[in-house]
Amino acid sequence: MSDLIFGLHSIAEAINNPKREGLSLYATEDSLKELKKLHFKGSNLPPKCDVMLFSLHKLKEEGRVVLMEKDFKDQRIPSNIFLLVEELQTESLNNFYEKAEQLNDLKILVLDQITDVHNLGAILRTAAFYNIDYVIYGKKGDENKSPGFFRVASGAAEYIPLIPAANLSKVVRKLMDLGVQCIGLAEEEEKTQLKLEKSKICLVMGAEETGISHALRRTLADFVSLPSKGPIKSLNVSVAAALAMEKFLS
Repeated sequence: MSDLIFGLHSIAEAINNPKREGLSLYATEDSLKELKKLHFKGSNLPPKCDVMLFSLHKLKEEGRVVLMEKDFKDQRIPSNIFLLVEELQTESLNNFYEKAEQLNDLKILVLDQITDVHNLGAILRTAAFYNIDYVIYGKKGDENKSPGFFRVASGAAEYIPLIPAANLSKVVRKLMDLGVQCIGLAEEEEKTQLKLEKSKICLVMGAEETGISHALRRTLADFVSLPSKGPIKSLNVSVAAALAMEKFLS
């Protein structure tokens, strides 16, 4: 299986990731020049990256074929360049639990019912900014890893392990058993401050419309909200995630 990556910065980070293999770059002469100028100091790309140059018209045709083959909708190719690369191996939950037990300090973000690729990508980018150790999301597969997701994540997918989990309640219960303090971010919660009692912290966030699911709510003991200072009481989930990471995970 391969990832289809859009966005100059995301493409550059994937090329520079030593764990990535099977890199095929589709570009025009101008877009390749721009990539080298912005991210490789004008130098050639690493030998492991196979570069294929096309006219602008031909590149769009190639992109349309690749999008169709991977069951993505037809869309504009930003900067007229894209990368096909072998998927990064997804870390297993069992391996994650072993590390969670061994580490003394841990910062985890659990995303419940957050399926929009732009929100997921933006949250992952912020998680990389705050050096979060893991992001776990409630999906049974990797359907959300679209080219748009990689573009919005701006290279963060190369650094933050993104682990899909079918049962987030089970994940959170296991983390609590391992001594991780799990905190749910809930808009309706009156409490806006929470004492961080442990060095292993997990922040749980839900979708904008529905919040954290009922099953996950029953698992959590600690809830907190971000206080509004104006007439608007809610935030886009990616913005709320950024504020919450600054407050509880930085």
